[in-house]
Amino acid sequence: MDRIKTYLGRALEMTNSCVVVMKYTKDEPVTRTKLEFISENVQQLGMNLDSLKGGFRLPKDYIHPEDRNGFIDAVSIAAETQTDFTYRVRLVGDDGVIRNVDVSSQYMDFDADYYLIEYVFHEIILQKEDLTEGQKKKKDSAGAVITKDVFGKDDLSEIFGIFANSYGLYSTVVDQDGHSLLPPVGPEAYLGHYYDMFERPENQELFDTIKRSALMQDQAVYMELENGNPDSRVSAVPLMVNGVHLATWMLCAHDKSQSAALRIASRVQCRLAELVSGYIQRTVISSRRNQREKELEKLLEFEQQQKAVISKLNPMIHSDDTNSIHMILQEAKNVLDVDYAFLMMRNGSTGSFGTIEDYVSFDGTRPKEINFEAFAEDERKNIAEEGYVVDQKSMTNRIRVSVFQGFARAAIIYPIRINEKSIGKIVFLETRRERIWTRSEIVFAEMIGQIMTEHISYKKGMRNGTGSGRDLLELFHQLSIHMFIKAKDSGRVLFSNTALNRQLGFDFVGQDSRRIVPEGKEEFESYPGTLHEKPVEKKGIRKWRRYINEFSGIYDVTEIPVEWIDGSEAVAVLLRIAQD
Repeated sequence: MDRIKTYLGRALEMTNSCVVVMKYTKDEPVTRTKLEFISENVQQLGMNLDSLKGGFRLPKDYIHPEDRNGFIDAVSIAAETQTDFTYRVRLVGDDGVIRNVDVSSQYMDFDADYYLIEYVFHEIILQKEDLTEGQKKKKDSAGAVITKDVFGKDDLSEIFGIFANSYGLYSTVVDQDGHSLLPPVGPEAYLGHYYDMFERPENQELFDTIKRSALMQDQAVYMELENGNPDSRVSAVPLMVNGVHLATWMLCAHDKSQSAALRIASRVQCRLAELVSGYIQRTVISSRRNQREKELEKLLEFEQQQKAVISKLNPMIHSDDTNSIHMILQEAKNVLDVDYAFLMMRNGSTGSFGTIEDYVSFDGTRPKEINFEAFAEDERKNIAEEGYVVDQKSMTNRIRVSVFQGFARAAIIYPIRINEKSIGKIVFLETRRERIWTRSEIVFAEMIGQIMTEHISYKKGMRNGTGSGRDLLELFHQLSIHMFIKAKDSGRVLFSNTALNRQLGFDFVGQDSRRIVPEGKEEFESYPGTLHEKPVEKKGIRKWRRYINEFSGIYDVTEIPVEWIDGSEAVAVLLRIAQD
């Protein structure tokens, strides 16, 4: 088996591929996913294997921000239709290299609750001489940044206009689909013809012919327009940057004198197109690429900072330091550069999130309370389960005033959920400036929320049977007296020790505690041979004596208010057989 794994690993490396299997929950957004398997050779694509296996990042987080949402949409469609797809993205590796990658998916049904999707990441090595026209159109980085505003610059528009007017011709520049990038110029007689020249289906074939012919030769294409006018002619040249077809420049004639001028102009049109393409390469593409590189460097620097902070905070998860929550908030605030970071916990008696346990701020002031009740019920449910993100794009007056009291301009709220119950929220607020959260910032806030959840879970002793809370329950099992813990509101038994279960002959957990000790009858209970004693109350502790039918005996009953492991109010009940 090891030899087979080694062989498969080498085969994947030789084909510039790696395999990822993700697990999804049905009826949940595809963004809530879990890594099920990943091949060991992901480092060749710039991915950090330890970070992925540790759950700090998902493979989709390595997809370039401009490509990520489209990829997630493709996954959503595949999940809904149970179909496979292939999607090309740019991967941004930890090594700073941008790679062109084809991601092929295969949907695999798992069971009623989950499903798996297998992805094969295959790196595409783009060689200029091997690119087909279709590949050039789709994936060259230069073509990706060419938009209508590039050709709409005054200097470019003027170049085309002056040249056309000097010959008395019509000029238009269209994109790869034939849509106008520049307003057509020329004599007024035929100008209206160009605004929808290739929008009509019958003209699309004509444009395709012009474009193919222009790409296949090194001089301008000269041909009839076939619009019913025998004097209508077109001379077309492609505008190329680094071998990539960006647009098509066409000069048109509609009478005999214009046709004669067009034959002369077409001889120098190709050379002028080369000069224009060089201008675009030097002034437009280069500046935009430099800007994108700076933005990418900034993003990579931010993500490196995130990873360093996450590594620093991970040891705090199991820390007993009383200042650890404050330290987590402080580190997160610094990285996100927000005005406030604070922790809100559920009020045990009211159930609301009005208590700010700890906070850090830009000026030391305490943040205002958040009115969660101002959210609609479905909004509150979503916040409690998945979290909440609002910024300049989504902030409404209702949210700004009713929820944040005019205090916040942007917020990220992540729920603290333990044992599937929401017990608190970690909040990041921006109050002094408008802000639009980046995907990287949102992911980092979620990671901090997970660290905070793990830490609070540890401190409450709720982490998978370990910790002080669970240890205490184990201690209760060793007691010889009968005892159980009940929910304060419902009276449902949350815990019963071994001695009580043995006496009853069954596990008392989940039962109605009133089966043994009815509520509200303490002052009226009496039993043969014993004087009735009223309950004694001291700091919430209640004691009395009563006859317990289930055990056919007189017992001293002690009730002690406690907090159950999910943060809810509970009561510990101790039963001792009466000695006097």
